[in-house]
Amino acid sequence: MKNIFKSYELKYKDKVNSDPWRLKYHLMPPVGWLNDPNGLCQFNGIYHIFYQYSPDSPYGAHKGWGHYSTKDFITFKQEDIPLLPDSEIDKDGAYSGSAFIDNNRIHFFYTGNIKFEGNYDYINEGRGHYVNYFYSDDGFHFSNKECLLKNKDYPKNMSCHVRDPKIYQKNNQYYLVLGARTKDSVGCIMLYKSNDLKHWSYNTTLTTQKKFGYMWECPDLFELDNHIILITCPQGVKQDGYKYENIYQNGYFFYDNGFSQFHELDHGFDFYAPQTFVDEKNRRILIGWMGIPDADYINPTVEYYWQHALTLPRVLTIKDNHIYQFPIEEINKLMDKEEHISLKKNEPYHYATHSCHMHFITPSLFRIKLRKDVTLDYDGKVLTLSLKESGYGRDARHIEIDHIYEIDIYSDTSSLEIFVNHGEEVFSTRVYDNLDDTYITFDQDIAMDYHTMNSYHII
Repeated sequence: MKNIFKSYELKYKDKVNSDPWRLKYHLMPPVGWLNDPNGLCQFNGIYHIFYQYSPDSPYGAHKGWGHYSTKDFITFKQEDIPLLPDSEIDKDGAYSGSAFIDNNRIHFFYTGNIKFEGNYDYINEGRGHYVNYFYSDDGFHFSNKECLLKNKDYPKNMSCHVRDPKIYQKNNQYYLVLGARTKDSVGCIMLYKSNDLKHWSYNTTLTTQKKFGYMWECPDLFELDNHIILITCPQGVKQDGYKYENIYQNGYFFYDNGFSQFHELDHGFDFYAPQTFVDEKNRRILIGWMGIPDADYINPTVEYYWQHALTLPRVLTIKDNHIYQFPIEEINKLMDKEEHISLKKNEPYHYATHSCHMHFITPSLFRIKLRKDVTLDYDGKVLTLSLKESGYGRDARHIEIDHIYEIDIYSDTSSLEIFVNHGEEVFSTRVYDNLDDTYITFDQDIAMDYHTMNSYHII
């Protein structure tokens, strides 16, 4: 199967690279489909970024893992495909998973997807979602994979939807964190415990007192600034005013004394399945999938045989019981040609390129127009991101926020990541307009700091 995957990369490489909407400073699939970031870690000075990868279709088909490595987040190497759906324990997909470094070894855990033949609903019967394992002593060569847990090892009230393993260590005890759906369609997190990372026993199930969606995907349990944080992606949560506007949600609970209120991590159209890790500088870094499953808006890049990307890596901090996220400092090394620009009220300013960073100290109320038809409106209570034709079905998303004092916009050829108040809130979205639509208009006089952004170097 590895040769088949490589054949698709060779066959479609030129077509993919001819797309003018290929991003400059975001990681994308070489060809085909990308979704969840997987196995994020730094080992012996090298960052490893694995991701869900289907080179045989831009819509996602046989999912394995792709792999980029980097020492500096500027130059990336496309590594050999490390994980394929090529065995009885993952034949219908080597799905999402994570990495855990212990005793100078990278331990990988992932979901093996198996669909049994028959007339099944594949929710409560007919599907195997196994916890599988492999390891590496250098980040580039990998052991054989083995199955650690099967459906029979889960509580009897669990559906067949159990996936996305992540490791949490506390007091020399290892915990395996799994997203799950009960047979009563209640989203939850299961915890298993182990002393050796190989033999696991059921510990407990975590969920909110009141049902909050039917499935919790992509769990990530960790400690940050003396808080216990649970990041997860609940499915089946109804929209509540301006909350939970996407088809599926992303966000976090504080779990210091039981579940806090759920906080969304990113309010944009294209953000899902975030995963975090701690690097050798002791930074908690998050990378998300700049996409979302089952949305009713589209990405025209499929015409060039590719779809989706990863977000910029973001450092997490906590302030006033709220997670802030902002691009890692290495991204600043991509900045070039700094300009300090005075924008005149309602006068369009033509900037150099979509691959840029813009920074504003904002007034109390404002309206920004940029690119072909993107607007940011703040009325003192709600910040609204609106797209029209360039959204390909994306319309409007909102953030309720009492005060805005600065905005950072990281614009790429076909994406926007908008950080409010240095990461208090975030919008991430794909956007597809003419690459000559490099205009910005403010509804009042304002100063803008502008940098062009150089491209990642992919080898």
